[in-house]
Amino acid sequence: MARRRRTNKLAVSLFPFLSVLACVIGTLTLMITALALGQMDTDEVATLDRFETAQLKLRRLRESIQRLEREIAELEKTADQDRRRLADLRVELQQLLEEKQLLLDRSDEPPEVDLEIPVVDTKAHKRRTAEMADELSRLEQRRKQLSDELAKRGGPRREATVVIQPSGSGVDLEPVFVECTAEGIVIHDKEKTSRVRRADLKTDPTYLALLKRVAERPKARVIFLIRDDGLATYSAASAVATGHYARHGKLPVVGHGKIDL
Repeated sequence: MARRRRTNKLAVSLFPFLSVLACVIGTLTLMITALALGQMDTDEVATLDRFETAQLKLRRLRESIQRLEREIAELEKTADQDRRRLADLRVELQQLLEEKQLLLDRSDEPPEVDLEIPVVDTKAHKRRTAEMADELSRLEQRRKQLSDELAKRGGPRREATVVIQPSGSGVDLEPVFVECTAEGIVIHDKEKTSRVRRADLKTDPTYLALLKRVAERPKARVIFLIRDDGLATYSAASAVATGHYARHGKLPVVGHGKIDL
């Protein structure tokens, strides 16, 4: 007698359950999205948006104020330098005019016996005077513009006096202070002050006589006082001093105030 075939067990399908679960997840996602979109139009969100916008504007305003303050500081520094350069050029122009008048007066006098008259390059002298007159005119216009601007701001700031107190092991030295600026040097020799253009350092008799005197006296020293814009002048002046065997040192000078020795 043949055996009866076994019937297969019933298989449970999970497809309906997964479908229901996916529908539930999709429905919850739509509900959460709708709630989030509804909350974006509330007063709290609008207030937060206005606060962030105000913070951004405030940060930009602060950056603009800082930039303007830096520009004003640079402009005031440039104005101080232009005023000092204008004063130096006026002094030098006055000296050149006096030398020119002296030469014109001497040209009318008869030559004395055994008098050696130095050769003067008149063309170069006139060319240099014309260049300085043009530069003086430009600086005068610049000074007027800066003066008008400073008048609007209530006047320039006063620079503090710079006190020079040399220190070190050389307490018995005899220093001669030479100030280095952008245009040239200022020799502070006791009660006398002399100005020399940077272009004339190698030939100026006052500066060369000072270097010769320092080279001949063992305790004498040239102390260069270097302004923040006088580094190029210091390099040229120290090179001339080294070439004439004059011992020298240097001190930095902070600011543009008057030097108190």
